[in-house]
Parts: sequence; C-alpha cells; structure tokens
Amino acid sequence: MTWIAAGAGIAFGLALVLLTIFFVTGNQRADRVAEWAFVVFALLAVPTIAAVGVRYEPDSALAWPIAALGIAGALGLGAGELLSALRVIDFRRMATAITVAFMAFLLWLAATSGTILTLGRFPAALGWLGVGSIAVGAVVIASIAMEPGVLRGERQPAKAQMKLFMVPMAGIVAWLVWLGLSL
Repeated sequence: MTWIAAGAGIAFGLALVLLTIFFVTGNQRADRVAEWAFVVFALLAVPTIAAVGVRYEPDSALAWPIAALGIAGALGLGAGELLSALRVIDFRRMATAITVAFMAFLLWLAATSGTILTLGRFPAALGWLGVGSIAVGAVVIASIAMEPGVLRGERQPAKAQMKLFMVPMAGIVAWLVWLGLSL
C-alpha cells in the first residue's frame, strides 16, 4: 500500500507540473499528458483513501463517510480527465464537474488531516501540512474561481495565479507521498 499511496502523490505532482507547463506555455501535449497523469492519480488514490478509512474505522464513525467523499472526488476527477483525454467530451463541458470533484478530494484531504490531528495514527506534522496546504490552497483557488469564465473552462487562469497555485499543491504532493510512507 505504501507505494500505491506514494505513487498517487507522484502522479498528482506530475499532473500539476504538466498542467502548469500547459497554462504557462500553451503546450497542448503537456495538457494531454497531464490528463493521463490525473487518471493514474485517481486509480492510485482510491485504494489509498480506502486504506485510510480502514485505519480510522475503529475510532471514528465518520471514517467511511469521509473516505466516500475522497473516493467520489478522485473517481470524478479521474473519469472527467479520462473522457477529456480520450476526446469523448470537451474539457470545457466538464470543467465545473471536474472542479467539484477536485474540491471533494481536497475536502477529504482536509478532513483526513483534521482526523490525524485529533485521533493520531499518523504523524501530527502530516496533519498540519495538510491543514496548511488546504488553507493556502483555498485562498488561491478562491481567487482563481472569481475570474470570469475560468470555472467553465472558457478561459485560463492568469499565469501568476497558476504559479501561486503550485505552492499549496506542492504541499499536497508532499502530504500524499508522506501519507503513503506512513501507511
């Protein structure tokens, strides 16, 4: 399980780097490879999220509802990116749904970080890294979401916003890899 979870973090990080390259340079190939990296992330994230649910099940009635949120988010993100990668549906038609799925995954990460801080079972610093990454990410995502047309995929976020977005996303990549190494 350790390598599956760490692999989810690495795939997520690769997808984010490629997505940033796409937003900064307009390189369509980077965008296509990013879509596939998100699909790989989703496939690896589901068993990771389930493993965390299993770990917390004895101590928390919320373990499986929290896990279900994360699994739904990961599957929604992966399915949307797969449909886009296969060119079945244009990304712009799914951008809002993919954003909602991504937010569900981030809510899982936040809830899991809070659970780590309250119930333990993982290093407390991992919980704090998750909480901090989500807090900073929420501010950046809110600023991006306020831009007209971005959530619908009609226009891209500003380059400065995408660069800033990478700061909390790097924290999330580190969180996922650390979580994997801690399972």
